[in-house]
Amino acid sequence: MEEKRNRLKTPLYASLSLAFASFGDAFLYPFLPVNSISVGVPVVWIGILLSVNRFVRIISNSWMVHLFSKYGLRFITIIAVLLAITSTAGYAFANTIFLWLIFRIAWGVSFSAMRISTLGYALQHSRQGFSLGLTRGVQESGPMIALLLAPVLLTNLSTSTIFLLLATISLPAVYFAWALPTFEDKTPSVSGKTFLQFPSVLNMITFATAFLIDGIIIVVLGILFLHHKESITVVSATTVAALYLGYRRVCLVLFSPAGGWMADKVGISTMFNASLAFVIAGLVMLSFGWIEAGAIIIFTFYSIHAAITPGNASYQQSHPLSAVSANVTWRDIGAAVGTLAGGVLITSDHLTTILIIAIFSLVLLLLIHLGTVQKSLKLLLWK
Repeated sequence: MEEKRNRLKTPLYASLSLAFASFGDAFLYPFLPVNSISVGVPVVWIGILLSVNRFVRIISNSWMVHLFSKYGLRFITIIAVLLAITSTAGYAFANTIFLWLIFRIAWGVSFSAMRISTLGYALQHSRQGFSLGLTRGVQESGPMIALLLAPVLLTNLSTSTIFLLLATISLPAVYFAWALPTFEDKTPSVSGKTFLQFPSVLNMITFATAFLIDGIIIVVLGILFLHHKESITVVSATTVAALYLGYRRVCLVLFSPAGGWMADKVGISTMFNASLAFVIAGLVMLSFGWIEAGAIIIFTFYSIHAAITPGNASYQQSHPLSAVSANVTWRDIGAAVGTLAGGVLITSDHLTTILIIAIFSLVLLLLIHLGTVQKSLKLLLWK
């Protein structure tokens, strides 16, 4: 059994199945805003279609814990991969809002299953930190490849051909899912309700970081450049923001494994706290106008922090996969709410003030997580 726990191939195959299966979803983000009219999607539906999968995951994450317990990681992963590829092919034929919604919901459910399955296999590995970091880096390489292919596909192929091609080149995901082993495949059964409960302090941190970085910062980065750089134009701000968001993707692919390797050396909890401290420092720099340095620090260390958080969430839990499911659900909620908030803050004159308040809240959560606030209160009351 120890030899099986040291087989990195297992979590690697799980993350490769997710990477290949995500081509269609990743391509949709640059495609739909520009080509919505040609595929019969009114402009008001663009944001809904691109975000509905996140809201679906808030519900489906808890379902997956029961499904994995009943049917095993491998079987559900195979079904999820097939559903994901079907949704990608479906975009080629979607000609009504109803069909678009069906395929986007299908993708949300399938992604929920594949992500939790990947984390489940990664947590079984003896080197959890590196396994979590590696799988996060590999699964993020799928969207990166799709975004690199986007300009070539858009200029040479029709819409239906593009999505059918993406579905075809996603087929290796089926092989990797099928090749997953069945050892320790069944997860412990779950009693009672697993739907969202009041978050722990760690899950509050997950919500807050996703709200700030996966939500607000992603949306308003270009606006921050306009606010703090007097000579910059709208076009230049957009271009520079896109470059930094591209750097974010690179960080997720390259630095997640490196951070996981470090976590195995110094401890996942230590790496969790240290990377979060650097993220907070970057957020402070960003809010005070040091945009370039702040963005680099945030995206570098958040790639590490986000990758190892599931390991910290599952530590000493009676049902690790249930704890991971709750954690990723709060990340989905934070990102979804943060994206909506970012859209509102684009035109706000109080963007910096709101960022500082949010950063202060994150600092307070970190201090509570470290036990600093509780210790101070006890000392105060004792005196």
